[in-house]
Amino acid sequence: MKNAWFVSFIRFPMLIMVLLLLFLLLKIVGLSFRFPFLPEFSNVYFTVVNLLCFYLLHRLLKKEGRSIKDVIDFRMERVVKDILFGMLWLVVLYVPFVVTILGIMFVMYGPDLFEHFPTVFAGNEDIFSFPRPGWLLWLTASISCVFPFLNAPIEELMYRGYAQPVFISHFKKVWVGIFIPSVGFALQHIILAVSLQGAIVYAAAFFVWGIGSGIIFHKQKRLFPLIVCHFFVNIAFGVLPLIFLISGQT
Repeated sequence: MKNAWFVSFIRFPMLIMVLLLLFLLLKIVGLSFRFPFLPEFSNVYFTVVNLLCFYLLHRLLKKEGRSIKDVIDFRMERVVKDILFGMLWLVVLYVPFVVTILGIMFVMYGPDLFEHFPTVFAGNEDIFSFPRPGWLLWLTASISCVFPFLNAPIEELMYRGYAQPVFISHFKKVWVGIFIPSVGFALQHIILAVSLQGAIVYAAAFFVWGIGSGIIFHKQKRLFPLIVCHFFVNIAFGVLPLIFLISGQT
């Protein structure tokens, strides 16, 4: 039981620590910027945390006589069907995700919500206007190519594949088992926000996404389609540093 709590909430403090370490390293090499505004480098510290979480999850499952492969339950004969389901779940989850974003923005700003999108989600441009050396952009772009292949399976394994069944079994209530990991899933994403308002919106939207994913996993009993769905979402975040690099932002 304690391992399920650990898996559900360890990523947020790990992300904070790795982000702080990255900040200090960049300061040492002479880059000056305001902590923690490193949105375009998020794939770097998320990838480091994903590698650490892969190791931790491997150790936990090994002690239980299981493996990561067992939890993913990949089957070659179902791969086409799983990919199609992943695309379906992307649509199913995206709708409430967007509705939640618009709903929270409306609560905060009323009918003028769209005018506040740049401030909430992009932040103050002056905060991000610091020189980016070419080596750092290339490093970020390279890591971004790996990011979707690590982040999607690790997050789904931790929140849905590992923690959720344990909570459901312990509390004997499906909604509790889905709710707790969804809180942890939402919490880790507020680190991507560039404003307090953005953190609130991210927390609500990703909590809803986590609830939806949890329901799908509980009903379908298949994790791989959700990994496919998550992979498609991460692709969008993974290519952003490449866009920065190609556009020549420094």
